[in-house]
Amino acid sequence: MSKPRTKSELKRNQILDAATLQFTQHGYAATSMDHIAKLAGVSKQTVYSHFGNKDELFITAISYKCELLGVSELLPENLGPVESTLTLFAQGFFSMITSADSMAVHRTCAAECVAHPHLSRLFFEAGPLFVIDKLANCLAEYHRRGELDIEDCREAAIQLLAMIKGEQWTRLEFNIEESLSEQEINHYLQRSVRLFVRGYQSLG
Repeated sequence: MSKPRTKSELKRNQILDAATLQFTQHGYAATSMDHIAKLAGVSKQTVYSHFGNKDELFITAISYKCELLGVSELLPENLGPVESTLTLFAQGFFSMITSADSMAVHRTCAAECVAHPHLSRLFFEAGPLFVIDKLANCLAEYHRRGELDIEDCREAAIQLLAMIKGEQWTRLEFNIEESLSEQEINHYLQRSVRLFVRGYQSLG
């Protein structure tokens, strides 16, 4: 049974929800701590008592959104058969990165990458880099078991993640209305994982 949240934790989450909404709708530069405080229903002083400055609030809000999207739950602790496990991962990862919230976060961070490169780097570490490392560890375990033969697990993780994004994510990134069907997407993901597994299958 989970422990009930304190008033402080509830206020912190209210601030993070408000901050994520403001940052993704209006961007970093156009969002003020005043706007966030009003939307969260707290004082500006309360915002600063939880987060020292706007930079800290921005990256914490983005990391918080990544947690809500389920980044840390994409792979099970106990790994099952390679192809079925990676197919479930591919489906979960694809659903996450193509959700409206995820695309909003991606566009916001991409828009701030020139003016505020340090924020983009912090987002990269909280989201994409976290997933790369988690998948690389998963592939290393399959290599250890002798089920896959991979010399560079990090490189292999990046290859699989790039394959998963495919055409549909690119369409969404550029706001192209025509969408692939769910059947087409699932077919693509299954074939991509199968190709990946065959490419790294252990011959021993």
